[in-house]
Amino acid sequence: MKNILLIDSGSGGINILNECVKVCPYGNFLLFCDAKNLPYGNKTKEELIEITESNLKFIKTFFDYDIVILACNTLTATVLDEMRKKFLDVVFIGTVPAIKPALLNYKPSEVLVIATKATIENNKLVAKYKESGLNLLELNDLAPLIDENLDNIDVLKEYLNINIPRQYKAIVLGCTHYKSVEKLLKEMMPDVEIFDSANGVARRLLTFAKENVEGYQVQIFCQKEKYLGKFWWYYEKISAI
Repeated sequence: MKNILLIDSGSGGINILNECVKVCPYGNFLLFCDAKNLPYGNKTKEELIEITESNLKFIKTFFDYDIVILACNTLTATVLDEMRKKFLDVVFIGTVPAIKPALLNYKPSEVLVIATKATIENNKLVAKYKESGLNLLELNDLAPLIDENLDNIDVLKEYLNINIPRQYKAIVLGCTHYKSVEKLLKEMMPDVEIFDSANGVARRLLTFAKENVEGYQVQIFCQKEKYLGKFWWYYEKISAI
């Protein structure tokens, strides 16, 4: 059975973890919530490379992972290539905005990608399609707001109403945290189709971790104790759906 590590700065990784367990219920899962360095989206590429390498070395002392899922669009865009070079015996799986699925059904001008500054500046898919009219919106403060209000997410309605334009036919959630406000977005814009990355990551994991017999366990490690209870509550809530 594989040891599967997921890394994110906060609750976004829980959305990826939940989908991975449902699609690939084979393995020992550890979600490492790096709340000490929250948010990732405002940090430089160099800072994130240093932070991630340090975290991976630390985690290896107590969890001998075989597979690492960067459960964060920002980390994937900034550190994935470097980590693959530094940890040659580990399988790395990244999380990228679901831009390609959105563009199968909609024109670039009809699609809005919401993400952090770091993702927008470093993601290869964003760079590829932005010249074709793909719409990009930086929301650097939304991820920490979600973590702070995870147990009362409705308080973010006003923020979303102020910051999210209504004229698009599709929205790509370019941060794993944003899955937590998907319901609020659908209430605001019932006709908008929303795309996120969780299922794609889970299906990718399945190619590496599928076993003949199902069986898994889940652990969450959080670097700030104040978030741990809230994160476990959220995982239990969405895993029951």
